[in-house]
Amino acid sequence: MSKELENLKEIKALLEQGISLSFTESHVIVNDIPYLNEQGEQKWAKLAAGLHLLTPDSLGEPFNHQMYWSGTYPYFGDGTNIPVNKIEANVDLAGTHFAIHLSNKPKFGGDKAFDNYFDLIDHYVGLISGPAAEKFGVTPYTGAKYNVPEEESAFKIADTFSAKAEITDLNKVVAEDRIAIIGLGGTGSFVLDFIAKTPVHSIDAYDFDGFEVHNAFRSPGGFDGDDFGNLKTSIYKKKYDTLRHRFEVHNKKVGKGDSALFADTTFAFVCIDDGESRAEICDMLIGLEIPFIDVGMGVEKEEGTLDGLIRTTVFHGESAEQARKEIPTDKRDGIGAYRTYVQISELNALNAAIAVICYKKFRKFYCDEEAYFQNIISIGSSNWIGGV
Repeated sequence: MSKELENLKEIKALLEQGISLSFTESHVIVNDIPYLNEQGEQKWAKLAAGLHLLTPDSLGEPFNHQMYWSGTYPYFGDGTNIPVNKIEANVDLAGTHFAIHLSNKPKFGGDKAFDNYFDLIDHYVGLISGPAAEKFGVTPYTGAKYNVPEEESAFKIADTFSAKAEITDLNKVVAEDRIAIIGLGGTGSFVLDFIAKTPVHSIDAYDFDGFEVHNAFRSPGGFDGDDFGNLKTSIYKKKYDTLRHRFEVHNKKVGKGDSALFADTTFAFVCIDDGESRAEICDMLIGLEIPFIDVGMGVEKEEGTLDGLIRTTVFHGESAEQARKEIPTDKRDGIGAYRTYVQISELNALNAAIAVICYKKFRKFYCDEEAYFQNIISIGSSNWIGGV
């Protein structure tokens, strides 16, 4: 749909109200409409209407007084029906199924329909969302912009946060990065969550394990019961694919012979708990001269409480040789602070957050006065030790 269409008076007025609109297949889609179902529960759905295009960039009057609806029948807070007629439709638009037409003719007299799309959309949004807004305090005025083209953004929805925080200029320092995340366990899944919300050019994530119950307690967000037993890569693809362009997953155990996979990688995160595999991957990335961060933690039960260390090691240029000496590379069943595998989600999240902060320091997004190649946090003493 032409960008000029969004600048038309009636469409622009809707957008300025905060109505979230998408345009596809000669239709306007109204996103984020809250409503009440028969049980009085708050749900979300979408409205849609055909666009009466006089030219590719101009609109005539709406075809009629009806709108497609993707939800179930809407109700008032007292359980009575909102006075709209329901007509079967079964239309699919931009991945959303609209099962019915809603029909509520305005009281203009005679057969007169709406003069313009502002009146049409404003009428149905107010009629349907009002009861949910009154009961639950929700709003249809989300201002969200969906289906942003790849050439405009790494995200499929508009990044309004960066504009509000006034950091769009800083986003440019990471905008060309092609990120690889190796390992989607406890820490790796949080790294993915943070990087997925960072405007890097692309993300490739690697893992080869299935998603088990313990993963649900060591990863961000919630999951469906049907997720258990499926590959982690497929779970995270489903979770983040609606947010990002250029996000790929690879069901693979990465090893020393996989250099070709990282030919375009500009920065990597190594988030695995097997020392021998870590050694292979780190040596491969060093040989490719790809800057990367390796993470790890060792937590033990001591006198009835948990204590240990959280480590983040940055490999780049001159620091790579020294950093290589600092990381554990023995087998997973080794003994020692880094080799004991008590992992809890807040520790995984902290390890991941420090890793992403270190990456952004490396790219000059954040200030980095000391330029430590390694950061170690002691849980018990709360000491943060940096190595240069």
